[in-house]
Amino acid sequence: MNCCSECFSSNYLKDIINRNDAKGDCDFCNSVNVSIYNPEELSLTFQNILDLYILKSDAENFLETQIMIDFQGKLFSEKVGKNVKSLLQSIIKDDYKDYEHLFEDKVILKCSNRLESGEITKPLQISWEKFAEEIKTTNRFHIQNNLDLIKFQELLNRYKKPIKKGKKFFRARISNIEGFEKSEMNNPPAEKAKAGRANPTGISYLYLAYKTLTTLYEARASLFDYVTVGEFRAKEDIKVINLRGDTYDPIFLAEQEDIEDFLIHLPFIKTLEENLSKPRRRSDNELDYLPTQYLSEFIKSIGYDGVEFQSSLYSEGYNLAIFTPEKFECINIEVFEIENISLTEKKV
Repeated sequence: MNCCSECFSSNYLKDIINRNDAKGDCDFCNSVNVSIYNPEELSLTFQNILDLYILKSDAENFLETQIMIDFQGKLFSEKVGKNVKSLLQSIIKDDYKDYEHLFEDKVILKCSNRLESGEITKPLQISWEKFAEEIKTTNRFHIQNNLDLIKFQELLNRYKKPIKKGKKFFRARISNIEGFEKSEMNNPPAEKAKAGRANPTGISYLYLAYKTLTTLYEARASLFDYVTVGEFRAKEDIKVINLRGDTYDPIFLAEQEDIEDFLIHLPFIKTLEENLSKPRRRSDNELDYLPTQYLSEFIKSIGYDGVEFQSSLYSEGYNLAIFTPEKFECINIEVFEIENISLTEKKV
């Protein structure tokens, strides 16, 4: 039986499979005429993953489900569906007896069994809520519930992303039909900079997006609004922290046996991204921005030029909060008119 590059969401695994010249049909996700691979050749990587799990009588999920939860879509693709279990069993076919017990009952991560003491995650995930509450309501500059910034910096290094000179991005401002000049599309002057998820009041960052459409959503453009979109270009090479989850492939860690540490701290990284991605609302209390402003400033202090995160207003879009606006220049402007808006809703 053959698996294929479409079975996995991990770019590391996709690259391995795509380097194989064999083409055919997949027995697991049913993709046709794709790069196929003998699943047993992936055994070593997946043995390191399966070694992370133990049986536990009061656990909630079987192995195939728990892996999908723990790896948060970074291992198997949705195309595999209900065949994750059979694919796993095919991958470790030669050593199946060593892992057979993991397929017979519900499992948890070994590290989860040790987390009750809080010792492993206390520096970050467990201490995050205490830190966030203190900086908002008790102490602003001399924090008692400090995060482990050394560990945080170590984690951030996994998410670093270079952006080359000349790379283009976009920023939008609601305008009239004449639009703004290029000089008016830059980040606001410090005295006019309002607090955001990443920047405090009075400190001006440049918020950019990868696509024009994303900027229209981020500008909260309404029907028949005119919107000026500026095209920005990086004047030099920069480096940012990418928190949208596609920079660091955890499967690469599986072969380095560092994957447990990645999984332990992944919830904290996801928390940071979710907080940065939350849209600003008129009803927001600016004190709620303080925790992410603090962490953004720490990221700036260790030499990064910005943070990349998913847009919460446009699911396919990504944003950049740039700490060093002087490294970008607006090279072009266009004015758009909003002709229609599609809204979705949910009860709260």
